[in-house]
Formats: sequence, C-alpha cells, structure tokens
Amino acid sequence: MKRSIYGAIASLTVLASVAQAASEAGHAALPTEEGSPLLRFDPGVGIWALVVFALLLLLLKKYAWTPILEALDAREKSVRESLEQAARIQSENARLAQEQAKLLAESRAQANQILQNAREAGEALKKSLETAAQEEKQRILASATTEIEAQKRAAVAELRKTTAELSIGIAEKLIRQNLDEAKSRALVDQLIQEVSPKAGA
Repeated sequence: MKRSIYGAIASLTVLASVAQAASEAGHAALPTEEGSPLLRFDPGVGIWALVVFALLLLLLKKYAWTPILEALDAREKSVRESLEQAARIQSENARLAQEQAKLLAESRAQANQILQNAREAGEALKKSLETAAQEEKQRILASATTEIEAQKRAAVAELRKTTAELSIGIAEKLIRQNLDEAKSRALVDQLIQEVSPKAGA
C-alpha cells in the first residue's frame, strides 16, 4: 500500500512537472502581459491542474480513503462490541450482586433462626433440669421426712416400751418390798438414775 501511494505521488509529481513545462511553453509563445501571474488565468494550466486533482482524488480514494474508512469501521465495530460486552458484564455483575445479597439475607435469616432455636432449646432444657431438680428435691425431702417419722415412731415405741418395763420393774420392787416412805423414795431415785442412761442411749 505504501508503495502504491509513493508511486501515485511520483506520478502526480511527473504530471505536475509536465503541466508546469507546458504552461511555461504556452507562456513563452504568448506575448508577456503586465500584472501578477497569479491573477491571470491560463487554460492549459487549469486543465492540467484539474486532471492532476482528479487523479489525486482517485488515487487517494483507492489507496488511502478506503483503507482508512475500513479501519475506522473495524475500530467502530470493535468499540461497539467492547461496549456491548462491558454492558453485559455490568448486567451480569448486577445480577450476581443481587443473588449474593439474597443469599446473604437468607444466610442471616437461617443463622437467626438457628440461634432462636438454640435459645429455645436451652430454655426448655433449663426448665426441664429445674423441674427435675425440684422433683428430686421433693422426693429426697419426702424420703427424709418419712425416714425421720419412722425413726421418731420407733424411738417413741422404744421409749414407751422402756417406760413400761421400768414401770413394771418399779411396781414389782414396790410390791416385793413393803418399805417405808423414805425407802420408797430412795428406790424411785435409784430407778430414775438407772433409766436416765437408757434414755440417753
């Protein structure tokens, strides 16, 4: 492509040289006029200038404008595809962000539910343990009360038995010994002293 452009420029240069030579030849044939050469119109130079300009336009269209336009179209297509891909990526990112937020909210809700269930289970276990402890306490107290009552009844029965035996013993001794009042009192005191160690035991 560069060689073609260089060849076109060289051809235009040659054509311009030929046009200039023809113009100078035409000027040499014509008598000189007064005034600036830029203000004078020379038909030969004008025709050659139009021909060179038309050729230059054709060469630029073939070797410069078409590739430039194709490159611009390709670049525009690439930019458009990049923008569309960026929009798709942005949309996908937004969708993923929404899904992530939804999953996070669900996870938090599940965690809160698990914590609530754990608290409820802990409270239920605590109440169950307290109820079991109260029941065990009542059972132990009832058992202890029953045992104390049984021991108390046994002690009262033993005391009654001992008292009865002592009373019988005193009565027997009083009957066997027909003693005076002083001896009777001494005997009673002796029996009371005998009963005291038994009652303490």
